Amino acid sequence: MYQKIVKKISDNHLYDAIKVAVAGSLPFLFFHETDNFYIAFALSIGAILNAPTDIQSNLKHKINGLILGSICVALITFLLGFTKPYPILFYPVFIFIIFFSTMISIYGHRANLISFVCLLTVSLAFIRDYQGWDLIKNSLLLLAGGMIYLIVSLIFYVFKPKRYIYLEIANCIEQTAEYLDLRASLWNENTNKNKTIKKQLEIQIKLNEYHESIREFLIRNNANSSNSSNNRKLLISLTSLIEILEIATSNSFDHKRIHELFKNDPSLINEYQKLAENFALSLHELSYCIKLNKDYHSPVSLGNQIKAIKLHLDEFQKKQNWSDDKEEIVTFNNVLHYAERQVEKIKGLERVIKGRVNTDELRGKYKDLEKFLTPQHYRFSTLTENLNFSSSIFRHATRLTLTLLIGYILGQILPLQNEYWILMTLVVIMKPDYGLTKSRSFSRVYGTIIGGIIAFTTLYFVDNVTVLLILTFITMIIGNWLTHSDYKIGVIFLTTYVIFMYGILTPNYNSMLLFRIIDTALAAGLALLATHLIWPSWEHLHVKKFMSKCILANRKYVEEIKKYYIQKGEPPLEYKLARKNAFIEVGNLMASFQRMSQEPKSRQKNKAEIYELTVLNQTLISAAASVGIYIQSHQTTEASQAFGIVMDKVLYNLDLADKFIHRNAHYDLISENDLKKFEGSFLQIKKLRREEIENSDLTPEERIRRLEESQLIIDQLIWMINISEQIVNTSKKFKN
Repeated sequence: MYQKIVKKISDNHLYDAIKVAVAGSLPFLFFHETDNFYIAFALSIGAILNAPTDIQSNLKHKINGLILGSICVALITFLLGFTKPYPILFYPVFIFIIFFSTMISIYGHRANLISFVCLLTVSLAFIRDYQGWDLIKNSLLLLAGGMIYLIVSLIFYVFKPKRYIYLEIANCIEQTAEYLDLRASLWNENTNKNKTIKKQLEIQIKLNEYHESIREFLIRNNANSSNSSNNRKLLISLTSLIEILEIATSNSFDHKRIHELFKNDPSLINEYQKLAENFALSLHELSYCIKLNKDYHSPVSLGNQIKAIKLHLDEFQKKQNWSDDKEEIVTFNNVLHYAERQVEKIKGLERVIKGRVNTDELRGKYKDLEKFLTPQHYRFSTLTENLNFSSSIFRHATRLTLTLLIGYILGQILPLQNEYWILMTLVVIMKPDYGLTKSRSFSRVYGTIIGGIIAFTTLYFVDNVTVLLILTFITMIIGNWLTHSDYKIGVIFLTTYVIFMYGILTPNYNSMLLFRIIDTALAAGLALLATHLIWPSWEHLHVKKFMSKCILANRKYVEEIKKYYIQKGEPPLEYKLARKNAFIEVGNLMASFQRMSQEPKSRQKNKAEIYELTVLNQTLISAAASVGIYIQSHQTTEASQAFGIVMDKVLYNLDLADKFIHRNAHYDLISENDLKKFEGSFLQIKKLRREEIENSDLTPEERIRRLEESQLIIDQLIWMINISEQIVNTSKKFKN
């Protein structure tokens, strides 16, 4: 229980929420007893508005981003306030700011956050109606508030400069451990395999995000520079985690078949399952120790467990009077080879975290790290290329602009207390996809009602300003923290915090709850209608792109494995890039499926086929990774011609599947002669390979090693052929 609490509170979102609360509260410490209370309010709003732009990068980018965010807040507030008395100027400016602010999100994560800040500023610009010098002063106070947040953020950075990246590594280790838990559960005969695979794909999405975030941080902070030993240590940790994931993914064993082979002694499989569970246990403990900044001690001896299983296997083999080349022995030895590889990687990660690796010796080894980062180009042409209805961002920008305009006009026409609450709610809940908009709409209404009831009940019984300030500070932290992990609960605390603020500032707060509920419900209704009716961007319009990218990324990965098996040696850069892209694209396809699942059933076109393709592509990655991992950890023999022909058939099937998705498939991609060659190779490869090994003049140890290689490689080739053919058949079912 204690560890679960620590894991929950030891994350960057809580850390960021504390920064926001401190920066937002500081102005009230200096101005709460003066007649100019609005100064504290404006400074606090400026600090809170600037907070979302505070993402981790190097110090220069961090400062520049926060300064830019502060300027945007002040400038937008001034422009809207200045033009508001003149409708002929105001509405064009209002529309342009919203549309342009939404469109800049195409430039990546930081631009997306600045976009959100600008849109939030548009909504909050109407809290009070300032003109003349008061407008200039309010804009400058908002700018100063942004600078206050910058100072607070820099102070936090100075005291804990490594906190963000270490927590990201810890969270990445934790998610990897969850993935290993799921892989271990597959050894249980009663496990629901389909549910387990679905959970694996969901974790894969999170892992892709962590990998990209950590890569970007390390690149931006010059992981290979002469003064970055700590960054190189973290880089090696990331590399180890990716390799651990690859090994876990590669364990595409036929669990049912292995259970049948060892039905006379299932204890061997039970021991191995316990070992697989301890892989995850070791990573859980490592993540926990990093979060608490305590020394790590391995909870289990993985090496001793491997030795015990080998000893048990030897005893079982003698008892059964089996030779070393018996299928059961060869199969289980291959399972143990992967376990040994996993133990090696986990122990390597433990040594790195403990500081027992000399990172200076590895300087320059990862000089091509930048190539692993998704490039982000800030070209004007990127914006112009997206100014059409085929762009989901353009659709969203147009939809949001029109909805905010309608919301503002309704706020002016209807007898509502504050039209800005409608606009702010729309900005927060409206997203490019329908599912998230729907979820946030209901969560927002629910959170507003429950939070309002809690806040007004508290205000009824508590009238001590000091107590209310403390409660405001606490609910502000919890609200900003939980909105990232549990939006509904986060909104409850944010609503409570806002009403506490008004309860402290104004005596006439009793009618606020009713107006807040009305405003929120109106905004939620507008958001849902707009997402349905104004150039909706249903997922089936985009999923074809994700399927194609996933299949082609898998094709590239298989192609690089084929080259690697032929060339041998250290895994080349192209192999690692192909592996990374294959993992990312299967995660993206699963994310697309999840978005579709949240849409109305009438819009869920090809849902079953999309999920089936996602699972098949993940399975193909698993089989391909098995070959790649085996090559890395064993001195393999020269690749036969038959191997190349069979791999070419897999590549051919993936090409064909991609063409079926785009509805331009042709059956003449491969000649009849080549098809006959493949069929001959496929039917004879296993038989010929075994005869070649048994008839060759090899030592018993070398013969067994080659039999193990033969069985694993050929089994995976057969599996890859079957999977690639299933991908083709599923692609045929896809309907435009």
